[in-house]
Amino acid sequence: MKLRTPEQNVDEIDMTPMIDVVFQLIIFFMVASSFVEQAKVYKVSVPKAETPQTISTEEAYKVAVTADGNVAPSDARKPEDKFERLEELVERLKIYRQEQETKQKEAVVVIEGDKDAKYQRIIQVWNAVKNAGIRQVSFQVEPGASDEAAK
Repeated sequence: MKLRTPEQNVDEIDMTPMIDVVFQLIIFFMVASSFVEQAKVYKVSVPKAETPQTISTEEAYKVAVTADGNVAPSDARKPEDKFERLEELVERLKIYRQEQETKQKEAVVVIEGDKDAKYQRIIQVWNAVKNAGIRQVSFQVEPGASDEAAK
């Protein structure tokens, strides 16, 4: 006579739902990160510097100067956001400076000048920042050897 052996209970965790969730999170972050890059209208390729100084730019006002001479806030979302005249930039920077003064913080402007932008245009933007009464001005660069040093 055959004796029945009790079935052994094997405790297993079904991994399929967890794998599905992880793949959906990966897809979400891939799609979301691509929207962040596409949101900027004015693309600026900043030059490289061997030993850039790092400063905190969390509340800094960032101005982009493109290769073709357009000046706009670096987070501009549409082409109409550019400054048609530098006087518009000066007025916007004065408002920014007053906002920072009410918070008792120093106004900081970071100029993101494209490496192919004309030097004259970047100096014009720098002068506009100075005319707005802001003394703390920095230039955005990427760490690494400059293109000229490689030659």
